Amino acid sequence: MNKKEQFKEIGKELDRWRRHLPHYQVGGKTLFVTWRCLGGITLSAQERAIVLDCVRQFQQQRYLVFAAVIMPDHVHVLIEPLEKEPGVWWDLGQLLKGMKGVSARRINQLRSVNGSVWQDERFDRLIRTETDFIEKWNYIRMNPVKRGLVSEPYDWDALWLPELTGELRWR
Repeated sequence: MNKKEQFKEIGKELDRWRRHLPHYQVGGKTLFVTWRCLGGITLSAQERAIVLDCVRQFQQQRYLVFAAVIMPDHVHVLIEPLEKEPGVWWDLGQLLKGMKGVSARRINQLRSVNGSVWQDERFDRLIRTETDFIEKWNYIRMNPVKRGLVSEPYDWDALWLPELTGELRWR
């Protein structure tokens, strides 16, 4: 089985691999994921809205996003890939490739340019405990405040916490 085929079927066993950064995935587990813009690229409010739309596109169909924030130069999501079929989960790499690819195309159309918007890799971390989940959820929520972009997290234009809007309840 080649590497591309390997990531199409994610099961309950820990799957790990390394490119430049280590990556881990287990079916049915939540991950904290960060990806960055290429150096020198800063996202406008309209572009952040495009990225957030792409993050929300397959909510409750392919994944559950518990929290997401689109910052001027990076993105954080707390995400759990869902089962495609019994015992087989969506591959995180495929899900993020869709989010990053579609958002990059739309941003490039808006800017009337071609080329990459995002760095190739991402940082991902398996969430192992409820405490870890809450810590990452709060980190995402407070990121715009910590960066000095707003004084209250809910004033940020590209923060999405579906649990608070009734769109999603954490289990």
